[in-house]
Amino acid sequence: MESIGERLRKLRESKGISQAKVANLIGISRTAYNKYESDAIKPLRKLRELSMLFGVSVDYILEGNAEESDRVNLQIAKYQALSENGKDIVDITLNAVYERELRREYV
Repeated sequence: MESIGERLRKLRESKGISQAKVANLIGISRTAYNKYESDAIKPLRKLRELSMLFGVSVDYILEGNAEESDRVNLQIAKYQALSENGKDIVDITLNAVYERELRREYV
């Protein structure tokens, strides 16, 4: 199983940027970022910035579930593109389905 550091290294390399550049973009030293990739420390305080920089979910960085991450990111992008009325409709529908699923679990 791939570690957090290994995923971060692969993400960085796929963007073609250096550790120093990533560190600069998220506001830490290159040495600190190197510790993330070497798994010496976990990037807990910088997870949000890293996920935004690399275009993946925090869950992907922590757990490596790319398929779920891609699916969630696609749905979020669709939701963000909706009008306020469209978002209201999605919210109502999601809440109704969620409540139905919860009731199934307790029956």
